[in-house]
Amino acid sequence: MYRVFLAAAFFLISCADPPFRVHERLESALQQDLESMVAQIIKGSSKENVLDTPYFVIRDLREFRGDTAKIYSAYAEVDFYYFKDIKIAEKRKFRYDANRHYWDRYFKELFYY
Repeated sequence: MYRVFLAAAFFLISCADPPFRVHERLESALQQDLESMVAQIIKGSSKENVLDTPYFVIRDLREFRGDTAKIYSAYAEVDFYYFKDIKIAEKRKFRYDANRHYWDRYFKELFYY
């Protein structure tokens, strides 16, 4: 009986990511996205059009609990800034897939600021 309880507890712990792991994965995904965006701009035009230090700002970050978190356990809305002379940024929305343990980008758009 004791072994069954331990096995069940281990299974539950291994299925859910702790919040710090979710945040680490978000930071990693955002950094990769930013690097990819900058690389595309450089390839399409030149490095002169890119900020010296491109950056992103997390505008909204939510964690879900209970039944809501069975599929997606977190949400993030992030603005990316990378153009030097153009006041355009890119908004991206992400959701954390609790089963696959990764951030899924499902929305992106350019906007003027």
